[in-house]
Amino acid sequence: MLDSNSETLRRVLKADLHLASFDSSCWSSAQVSNAFNGLQGSAMFKQKMLRATQVPMQEFICDLRFRHLKVWREADFPCPRAVNKKAVTFHKWCGSSESDPKGSPFSIPSYLYKDLDKHVLRNFSSFKLRAHHLRVESCKRHGSSSICDKCECGKVQDEKHVLFFCKCAEVCELRMRYRDLFEGMLKTLHAFAPSSSEFIPFLACHHSITDFEINAFLNQDSYRLLKIVSELVSIFDTG
Repeated sequence: MLDSNSETLRRVLKADLHLASFDSSCWSSAQVSNAFNGLQGSAMFKQKMLRATQVPMQEFICDLRFRHLKVWREADFPCPRAVNKKAVTFHKWCGSSESDPKGSPFSIPSYLYKDLDKHVLRNFSSFKLRAHHLRVESCKRHGSSSICDKCECGKVQDEKHVLFFCKCAEVCELRMRYRDLFEGMLKTLHAFAPSSSEFIPFLACHHSITDFEINAFLNQDSYRLLKIVSELVSIFDTG
């Protein structure tokens, strides 16, 4: 606006900036100035704006990006089960390196380009974004228990549980059909196949699995991964 070829616009802007020091309801003060709140260089940006001087754009963009990434910095340390927040769950268990907000600019997740039915892509996306009907989420809406009602383990029914621990017959049968997805990942765990060629389609409660391993599992570049997760979502959506 300072570089506008309209003399009237420049004069209106300068008048508004002048009035901002007397009345906080002015357009520049109430909206533009407040938009700088939370930035590390907030005071400097506000001062430059009120003096009608150029804001250093590269510095502003970097500062703005740092502010926007606050949600991910806060999600770096908590355990998803300890805080039960969607951002933490996505960051720890579901986020992929290709869409890491701390890296390059966001790009559309590669699985959305796969030639699959729309309901499969929708179910997989809803699972990763915690927009599903697992009890860890539905209990917030209905005031019910978050404990799994499909098996008798007495554990919270969340993404981790339904992927690896739930002993529901329907879920176990699903893991048997997609056992190739689990066997490679669990070579280091020795849990699904503890002896010879036997395949046990669930993890026992005493077994542990890290956030990194869950994330690696959900970021396999496989059509079959999308299909099993979609079928899992369908099982738990039906109640």
